[in-house]
Amino acid sequence: MMSLTGIVEPLRHAADFADNSRPLHCRWSIMGAPGHAAVASCGIRVHADAPYINPTDFDYVVVIGGLLPHLRAAPSKHRDYLRVAASAGVPIIGVCTGAFILAQEGLLAGRRACVHPFHAEDFRIAFPRLAFSTRDDFLIENGRITVPGGVSILSLMTELIRTHCGPDRAAKAVHQLSLSEQKHMSAFDHGRATTFRRTEDSRIQRAVVLIESRKGRDVSPEQVASLVGLSPRQFARLFQDNIGMTPKRFIVETRLRYGRFLVENSTLPMTAIAFEIGFSDSAHFATAFRKKYGKPPRSFR
Repeated sequence: MMSLTGIVEPLRHAADFADNSRPLHCRWSIMGAPGHAAVASCGIRVHADAPYINPTDFDYVVVIGGLLPHLRAAPSKHRDYLRVAASAGVPIIGVCTGAFILAQEGLLAGRRACVHPFHAEDFRIAFPRLAFSTRDDFLIENGRITVPGGVSILSLMTELIRTHCGPDRAAKAVHQLSLSEQKHMSAFDHGRATTFRRTEDSRIQRAVVLIESRKGRDVSPEQVASLVGLSPRQFARLFQDNIGMTPKRFIVETRLRYGRFLVENSTLPMTAIAFEIGFSDSAHFATAFRKKYGKPPRSFR
């Protein structure tokens, strides 16, 4: 269950503004036959919420392994689906003993696997010709990703969120999951997770979350400075030092990110979107949008 929640929770926090948990930027499905439920090692039943969707509809297909003696009991349709996904060029992630399943299906040929130290000897005996590592949080090699499970999954998910959704989304996941407070992680590469748009200065981090929770609307640098207990000048300097841009610019970019979402996912006219995100008219919105994204808003519809 830790591996599953370690995948879903970062995506949930990265997917939306504030703590609304709407799947705006990220979506996920748990696939299986209708009515099928997998029983986790802790005894909790996890029901499939989708059939076997065309794998090319996904950025990644993830297989989470269970107890080693039970791996062969996985439905043959699961394994067939993995082979189809691999043939289609969809990256496949093996989590925990999921690496064993990928190896069983010949999907790790010519690649190293990332294996938990507890299972290292089991992996060596089962797959003597495959190279593996017990010292990495995850490995990405030629369309395959392996991660040993535990808190290491958070490192991987933060990296994937950063790659696909940007550093702000990754920083939000890190902040919401309180990873910045974990000073003594062992397997988890804390440094990798915290190289995104977050800061050890809790005042600036609160400011970032505050601005984002309001989608950049109805908020000014002076108001945010007051709310986090800084003078406008102190706030501007610390924000620039920690985030790499002025508070005003960050507010505008937050509004534009939300604006782009509305352009791509709603039927609202451009004028309505401009008003929604705090621009005085569609012309000002279009100018700022083009400056950030290189194209006018309408080209994203």
